[in-house]
Parts: sequence; C-alpha cells; structure tokens
Amino acid sequence: MKKSIEEPKDKHLRKTIEGLPPSAKLVYKVLEYGGLLTQKEIAEQSYLPPRTIRYALGRLKDEDFLQERFYFKDARQSLYGLKDMTNHQVTGETASQAEFDFANVYTVPKEYEVLAT
Repeated sequence: MKKSIEEPKDKHLRKTIEGLPPSAKLVYKVLEYGGLLTQKEIAEQSYLPPRTIRYALGRLKDEDFLQERFYFKDARQSLYGLKDMTNHQVTGETASQAEFDFANVYTVPKEYEVLAT
C-alpha cells in the first residue's frame, strides 16, 4: 500500500504533531505544501475561519514549528511558514537551537531597494 502523505522521520516530531488539534495539523500541511503564506491565503486554501487559523498558528508557534516574517507588500500582515526542521532531525537539536536559512524568503521590490539598504 502506497502512502500519499510523507510522514515525519523523527519520532518526537511526529508525536508532537499528532498531539496538535486537527486545525493546527491542517494549517501545518497547508504551510508545508504552500510555503510562506498570509493568514488570508491560509484561509483560502484550508477553508478554515480566520479565528481558527489564528488559534492554529498560535499552537504551531508554541511548539516552535512556525516562522513569522514581515510582509513587505502590506505591513499590516505577516507571512507564516514552517521552520526548516532538517537541522533538528539530523543533529537532534531543538528547533529553537537550530539555525534557519531565511536568505531567500522574500525579494524586495525595486522601488524599495533604496529603503532596504
């Protein structure tokens, strides 16, 4: 029997994800497949209400799965994505101890390049 969803390789990581509420698991999967998204984009893909998404993002943040980035297109919003868990899985470090690569998260539009430097 072929499995369609890739399972986490780390048993501790899997157990932590299994302990999350269904809404947080769904948001985790949406972010896993979609990359960095705003709350509105998560709502469009998951069909969850905004309050449920905020709760799920809070739970993922509490478990240290979530990265929150500044959204240059609209400063009122944030971009959410999953932290890179490869360092955590390979070295056994906790997610807060592992270093994450944020270099290619967002390209600054040309009209803002002067302000960014």
